[in-house]
Amino acid sequence: MRSRKITIADAKRGDTIIEVMFAFAIFTMVAIVTVSMMNLGLATSERSLELVTARNELNAQAEALRFVHSSYISELTLPSCDDAGPDQKCQQYAKLWQRITENAVNSASEAVDNYSLEYPVTACEKVYDDESLRNHHAFVLNTRKLTPDIGDASNLENVIVYARGKDDISNKFVAPTLNARILYDSPGSAGDSDSTLSTVSFTEYTHIAKVEGIWVIAVRGPRTNGSSRPQYYDFYIQTCWYGSNNSAATSLDAVVRLYNPDGIR
Repeated sequence: MRSRKITIADAKRGDTIIEVMFAFAIFTMVAIVTVSMMNLGLATSERSLELVTARNELNAQAEALRFVHSSYISELTLPSCDDAGPDQKCQQYAKLWQRITENAVNSASEAVDNYSLEYPVTACEKVYDDESLRNHHAFVLNTRKLTPDIGDASNLENVIVYARGKDDISNKFVAPTLNARILYDSPGSAGDSDSTLSTVSFTEYTHIAKVEGIWVIAVRGPRTNGSSRPQYYDFYIQTCWYGSNNSAATSLDAVVRLYNPDGIR
């Protein structure tokens, strides 16, 4: 039997076109899977950040409402700040509680001016387009201004911010650009805000510039014993925004029930 001698040219023979195409196919599949996993991880991280931010804003509003309510109850035995002396303790949170509850809408069981906003919200733009927020007296509390000087009525405009008409230039409630959040600016600024305002010094930026994708609506509970005052108030705290690469609206909601001490006397 004659043996074939392997030459240098045979040893240096390249891959065939089929082998090259097969290698490219494997590389492409690995690259696609890797990029897809990276995109999935990034999307999950972004969504988690959005949810955490919205949840923090929602919890801040809930805690502020509970704080105002408990402070108001604890001060019921004190005189009003208008009647108190210079160094006398007074009802510092009475006017704020009154402002929060005076524009409360009726529950769905009432005949007029009832609460009809979708819950939970499935279309963020609808809330702003049909002026549902203004019609339901939606508001947010400035958690950076809940200080002892709140008893002065002139300070309430900086503490509680109500939604206005969509064409009103003073309206601070706007559709979310990123997620549900409240942006702050410094006193005396032009009022314009961007994403950097929420990270600036806490002590300087204490005025609400924009309210994006979050609001609170106060709803009266039932009357007690024929009284004109409700037994409690339900505060619907709602958020709505469109996440990154997501065409469906994301919404977080909570309801805080606070009993009205004036309605059970």
